[in-house]
Amino acid sequence: MRRIDWTILRRSLRDELGEEDEKILSSWLDEAEEHREFYRKMRDFFSGGEKEGVDVERNFRRFERRTFHKRRLAARRLWSRVAVLAVACGAGLALLRLQNERREAGTPLAPLSPGKAMAVLHTDEGRHVALGGERRLILLSDSAGIRQNNDTLNYAGVKADGRTRARTHTLEVPRGGEFCTLLSDSTTVYLNSESKLTYPVTFDGGERRVRLEGEAYFDVARTGQPFVIEAGKMSIRVLGTRFNARAYADEGKIATTLEEGLVSVSAGDTSLLLEPGEQAVLDEKGALTKRRVDTYLFTAWREGVFVFKDERLEDVLNTVARWYNLHVFYQNGASRDTRINGNISRYSDFSVLLEKLEKLELVRFKIRGRTITVIDE
Repeated sequence: MRRIDWTILRRSLRDELGEEDEKILSSWLDEAEEHREFYRKMRDFFSGGEKEGVDVERNFRRFERRTFHKRRLAARRLWSRVAVLAVACGAGLALLRLQNERREAGTPLAPLSPGKAMAVLHTDEGRHVALGGERRLILLSDSAGIRQNNDTLNYAGVKADGRTRARTHTLEVPRGGEFCTLLSDSTTVYLNSESKLTYPVTFDGGERRVRLEGEAYFDVARTGQPFVIEAGKMSIRVLGTRFNARAYADEGKIATTLEEGLVSVSAGDTSLLLEPGEQAVLDEKGALTKRRVDTYLFTAWREGVFVFKDERLEDVLNTVARWYNLHVFYQNGASRDTRINGNISRYSDFSVLLEKLEKLELVRFKIRGRTITVIDE
């Protein structure tokens, strides 16, 4: 993604752009869908400034720091049977060979669009409301309203009373989607593809408890009451903090990665206290451990980037396939453990990415529709 002067973006949020700056911003937005998607997400991120007590300028600096200054993973040295996946915007090496069985040389791949804002809201009354990237008011049966602002479902305006506290909603994001919800306590939850969050319409003033399936980034508001996330067999307990939780049923492990604050993680009879920069992992055998990590590797997806560091090819393709709504099959299993480093923009067309990748005599790919078959060389 080509950078733009951040002072222009800052002034655009305040509607303070002059005629010349408006032309620069308009030209930048017209250059690429990735620019427009980034700007939309930035604008939605800073709509949180409407909430009481939120320092918009501090949030802007944090967004700027996370978006650009943390994207500093350099290309790693290649060793035997290690593949490096290139940055989609052009920096780095592209050394995996991908082929399309149906196309002739020089023929473009069929478009494979990235995911987008979409979800389904399931209410405890049996309603199923499809959500996209629009703005609207979703009425509840008692006339209370939930505001949808593009890719965010906002419960902040719902009145907390006996009726709403007894009600539970589930926000389900399908394969190929992403969505965000602002809970009634001002906690923000960013849901990744193929994920589901179950939560009360309003909290009752005591312990705040939700249930997660899949992956989500939590920015938990401080209210003085504990916030508890049930993620499979792992329980995550916080007061106010920022962290990522990943609990996909097909991955066999559950991970919590702490970016800011303190988190208590428990499973069975074992409990761990995490500090910033630590990750807790519950493995298939039920063992709960923690380690120091680069948190950006596990939170970059929320900012529109996939980052991989010494990841297995199978894990990389599974992660990417969720977002692009693809299905991956292996003709045999020898290439599954090929190691991958690098990063990919989430908002690039996947077919464009494939055409940028070059040859490495390890694997090749046959692509038919939304199905990728991995073939060992």
